[in-house]
Amino acid sequence: MRYVLLPSLVLLASCSTAPWVTGHTDSKCIREQMLSGAGGNPHSFASAAGICAATARKDNGGHDRPLDVRDDMTLQAMAENPDYNTNRQPFVARDSKTRIPGGIRNINID
Repeated sequence: MRYVLLPSLVLLASCSTAPWVTGHTDSKCIREQMLSGAGGNPHSFASAAGICAATARKDNGGHDRPLDVRDDMTLQAMAENPDYNTNRQPFVARDSKTRIPGGIRNINID
């Protein structure tokens, strides 16, 4: 019985849409699109943010929501810079009091 229970829990956790369970945050989506994109073609920050915003819209019942990249300070700085965020994608402000995705603030060292 325990051999059935553990894999079942792992599968249930992988199906969850909660970012603190799956690790699928807006930052992770943007980073994946910037690194590999579709078919191995990397995207710019603005394109990657647009793709991830469309995914967020689909997950949010078709309603727009600002992307939350506060767990990645490099992406947050890019979101705030109009030279990178050329399509003016809405993002959660750096000083927002809402819960940070993933539960902790990551420090990026590039």
